[in-house]
Amino acid sequence: MIKQGEKIIIIKTAITLRTLLNRNKTLQLAEPNKDIVSSYEKIAINSSSDLTKATVNNAFSGVKRSAMTTIVVIIECMGYNLSEFAAEYDKITDEEITSFQKEIIEEKNKKS
Repeated sequence: MIKQGEKIIIIKTAITLRTLLNRNKTLQLAEPNKDIVSSYEKIAINSSSDLTKATVNNAFSGVKRSAMTTIVVIIECMGYNLSEFAAEYDKITDEEITSFQKEIIEEKNKKS
């Protein structure tokens, strides 16, 4: 069972990854001819350690733990470094965490 403190870390990690990916999606729209990693599939394909799309999806889901090595590979694959990730991670508010938790619950209810 995942402890509450760990859940917050998992959620903050997912929020941060989504923020960085959304930034890449915006860049891709602005520069369509540039090869920018802007999807889970591109992350999996471009990773240097053979990540599967399912592994990438899990990291972005906010539900399951991901190994630190997986997170670092994803961050670097998107063209960011740990300092940039940490800066975004530290900006996350309690309101964003609560909103994300509600989103996870709603997604689970839709699947049931």
